[in-house]
Amino acid sequence: MTQRYRPYALAWQAIYSADFTLDQVRQRVMTLARGLGARNLSCLVAYDTRFMGPLFARDCLEILQAHGVEASLASSHMPLPALHHALDEHLAHCALYVSACNRPYYYNGLALLADGSAQLSLEPDPAQVTAPLFPHADPLPPDQLVDLRLPYFAALREAIDLDLIRRTSLTIFVDAMNGTAAGVVPALLSDSGQTRAIEINREPDPLFGRSTPAPLTAGLNRLKKLVRESDSHLGLAISADGTALALVDKNGEQLDPAETALLIATYMARQYRQRGAVVIPPPDLASPLAGLPRVTAWEEQTGLRVEGLRDPAERLVELLALPRQRPVVGATPDGEIIIGRYAGYADAILAGLVCIEMVARSGGNLRSLIDAQREQLLKP
Repeated sequence: MTQRYRPYALAWQAIYSADFTLDQVRQRVMTLARGLGARNLSCLVAYDTRFMGPLFARDCLEILQAHGVEASLASSHMPLPALHHALDEHLAHCALYVSACNRPYYYNGLALLADGSAQLSLEPDPAQVTAPLFPHADPLPPDQLVDLRLPYFAALREAIDLDLIRRTSLTIFVDAMNGTAAGVVPALLSDSGQTRAIEINREPDPLFGRSTPAPLTAGLNRLKKLVRESDSHLGLAISADGTALALVDKNGEQLDPAETALLIATYMARQYRQRGAVVIPPPDLASPLAGLPRVTAWEEQTGLRVEGLRDPAERLVELLALPRQRPVVGATPDGEIIIGRYAGYADAILAGLVCIEMVARSGGNLRSLIDAQREQLLKP
């Protein structure tokens, strides 16, 4: 059992058939059901594109309801940020996400999003679980299904200057990594503007091409080649659960998460007058910014404060618990990015759209933004 850096997320992940089995899932959901029932808490159940995710999610729903828990099921696979947003909108007290997040394709798991004070658990209950045959054949009544995408899309439209992006002539490649973010960016930008968003790996694949659906683990060779050879303005790779982002410039260079976070933070400071902490991991040793030699000069110019931590998790939890002290930007070594102006959780879709807005406002030249930042941080 692991406690993730995300606020109030308790996660269990295991390999299919070895430990991730129907019995294990049912025993853990049984523990959760008893905890929710005792506290009279409602629950949203959702899933990503992993193997048999919808079937396991439906089974979780049946167990929760059998124990008197008010529960509903997402109407389709869902990025994790959309589930966080639903909780922010008070659609339920907590959420259960059938997902191994960004682990390799042969994993699945359960992630519980709940207020830490509820003291819920996903530890297995050894008692015999009485449940219907698996999988469930009968369709759910419509009133037990909830569409989480529409309110999430509405929140993204409110956060991002989509009109600016549409008026700017940009070409963007988006690698959806066969996950839950597929179709989101093209749908938001639509075909009515001058910007073109071209998606690759958009078909949901329960095995993710037998790879790890995380942008910093995958090579992204196809995305880099397409962006470079088509002379596009930028490329985005979004993890299967919608939390981790990789940014690729027109030369096909993939930025380190710390450098991406600093670019976004500079933009938030200049465009939206944001002030506060930028919590990042140290740039990779292979990154041009390794060591951040002149970070003090960057801080003076932007009015921001950099906290470079080997493991930012504990500090992010601390800041996110205090709404007035949310980080301007927070990033992890895996590329999960929080933009405090908009949300208290990692959202790679939102962060990717902010990057597009940033490039549109700079006249379409991401490379000039990167070079200017590096000059400031690296010059003697």
